[in-house]
Amino acid sequence: MFINPFKLERYYTIHEFTAKYALCSSDCEAMTIGDLLSLEDGATDRFNNHWLGYTETKGSPSLRRDVAATYTSLSPEQILVCAGAQEPIFLFSQAILSASDEVIVQFPCYQSVQSVPESMGCKVLKWTVKYEGNKPVFDLDELAKLISNRTKVIYLHSPNNPTGYHFTKEEQLAIVELARKYKCIIFCDEVYRELEQKPAYAIPAIADVYEYGVSLGVMSKAYGLPGLRIGWLATKQAEILEKVAILKEYTTICSSAPSEFLAGVALRNRGNILARNLEIVQNNLELLEPFFETYSDYFSWYKPVAGPVSFVKMNFEGDDLAFAEKVIREKNVLLLPGEVFDYRGYFRLGFGRKGMPEALIYFEEFVIENLVK
Repeated sequence: MFINPFKLERYYTIHEFTAKYALCSSDCEAMTIGDLLSLEDGATDRFNNHWLGYTETKGSPSLRRDVAATYTSLSPEQILVCAGAQEPIFLFSQAILSASDEVIVQFPCYQSVQSVPESMGCKVLKWTVKYEGNKPVFDLDELAKLISNRTKVIYLHSPNNPTGYHFTKEEQLAIVELARKYKCIIFCDEVYRELEQKPAYAIPAIADVYEYGVSLGVMSKAYGLPGLRIGWLATKQAEILEKVAILKEYTTICSSAPSEFLAGVALRNRGNILARNLEIVQNNLELLEPFFETYSDYFSWYKPVAGPVSFVKMNFEGDDLAFAEKVIREKNVLLLPGEVFDYRGYFRLGFGRKGMPEALIYFEEFVIENLVK
């Protein structure tokens, strides 16, 4: 099996830990272990006495209970704990797909949902974003043209990374009805769930509303805890979870016991953590709106209704990769060029961390010196 290099991770490998300022991060603000444990009475003592043995392949019963509690209709038996997002994406695709299958992916997308099926010989159809002014849109009529009896899986990501687009409840329902008509699986990356600007923007998890829905969740993004390397799949389809669990025994086998404990603490206190992270996002958006209004001749920007990422269009001639590299060289600010998503002329913006305002100051210096002049 040949699989294309993961462009985003290749780029991050070079720049993520050397650039001083990050203006493209897809996660929210992290915290220390001590800060996390302080959210729950007695958690520190329990953590210090936590057993460092193997855990269950499907995840500890207590963690699966805590994950299941974030859904409206799922039980702990319908949860499979994995390592972050990459492992469940990879293993789900390997477990469910065969070379004769077709899949549909939102495009641009998180590369693994495209590259893993391609590496297996699947035909990958792109449901490509359109723009109405500055706003990204995924046209449901286009999806209806792509789907067929050959479609095995529709890969969704809402809010979408990198565009920031978030489906409405009506759009989600329409997608579910299309999938139901053709009896295909919907795999939805929901790593920013519960990070909506207003409650009205929230939509149900796909595993709650569709019998063949598979929801992907992680501690890394909305919770800001990527160091735990904890993610999960949630679905009412026991056969899917079992197939993935069997393959997991060839990869990580089980999750880290300390990470599972800490993830449980975070999930039981998710209201506090998500409220903190949403406040950071909203404060950063208050800075970004006037910035992009001031420099609208040079950039087009859509303010997303959920999540901490958006895709910025460059309204000037130039290569997005060369632009991002120049920003790093001159101001030590990291942007994520559209080239890593195979979507040129854009860069991804991230605004889930407390350090974003300082990064924006130096990016504005670059814009004034190189574009406004």
